[in-house]
Amino acid sequence: MSETLLINKIFNVSAERKATDIHLVAGSHPVVRTGGRLMTLNEEKVLTPSDLNGIIESFLKKEELEELTREREIVSVYTWANRLRFRVRVFYQKGYLAASFRLIPSVIRSPKELGLPNVITQLLNRQKGLIIITGPYGSGRSTSVVSLLETLNRNKGLHIQTLEHPIEYLLVNNQSIIEQRQVDRDTLSFMKGLQDIEGEDIDVVFVSNLIEDGQEEKILELSESGRLVIVIMDADNVVSALERFVSNIDKDRREWGRDLLSEVLLGVISQRLLPRIGGGNTLAYEVLTSTPAVKSTIKEDRFYQLNSIMQTSKDEGMINLDSSLLELVRVSEVTQEDAKLNAINPQIFKKGFRYK
Repeated sequence: MSETLLINKIFNVSAERKATDIHLVAGSHPVVRTGGRLMTLNEEKVLTPSDLNGIIESFLKKEELEELTREREIVSVYTWANRLRFRVRVFYQKGYLAASFRLIPSVIRSPKELGLPNVITQLLNRQKGLIIITGPYGSGRSTSVVSLLETLNRNKGLHIQTLEHPIEYLLVNNQSIIEQRQVDRDTLSFMKGLQDIEGEDIDVVFVSNLIEDGQEEKILELSESGRLVIVIMDADNVVSALERFVSNIDKDRREWGRDLLSEVLLGVISQRLLPRIGGGNTLAYEVLTSTPAVKSTIKEDRFYQLNSIMQTSKDEGMINLDSSLLELVRVSEVTQEDAKLNAINPQIFKKGFRYK
């Protein structure tokens, strides 16, 4: 009961402050992120290891606790008081349990409301190909993907299947049929789920993680076979995402992988969330779309040239991160200080401010 009262108190305060994240660590006060910035709840008690153990045992299932003991980390979804839904990561640090909660918004916002560029939304009109969403943890990747899926759901009659771990947003059939499969619960693995799709009448596939051997090859094959495939990757920028995608393919098939990637790739967006002046967050991004120059660069393993292509291909909808940040400063969406913290090249960024 005491753990329930404690977690209710923390989450009530977090809800009042419109927090997007809650961090619980033994030996510290609870910390929340609100308006894009961290805030320590000094009025709340310093959490003990016993507090953390009780809180975590109150919402993890028996099999999840067993996985936590075995793997020392677990990602799950927690619904608090039938009010708020969180993606939660439970892990060990300094020998003690800790937990981070990220709010899953109850309302799915449109790509325009999120600030996604039109060129990415337009890719949804393609019947087949690969769209990669990347960026660091906490950059809103899942929110962007679910917005794109809901756009398809509302406007097209398609068969959509997702492979997720865990399932964060709950989607409801509208014009489309949507099937959400959770790895380890509805299918044994990402690879098994991808293999199951091969012979099925499925138009759109979403994959939330690339963590298993062979996923990249299977995703390329599905993209070539007439499906629109959307994947989330862990990478800081567009170029590193593509390099990582190819490097994860078996060495003896890597040339095949580059050739096929150059043909099926529709676009890549790498995004960041920055504190917005006046409150909330705003989206900065870099975008790469498929052009003859991009295709040949990927095919010939010259990924280092993609940054130059993004800088000089504005007419094709491309933009690099620094240019996106400069524009956010220009329109007074973010401060220069916050933009500089996210800049790829701080020296060029300084010059950009000087002349803007």
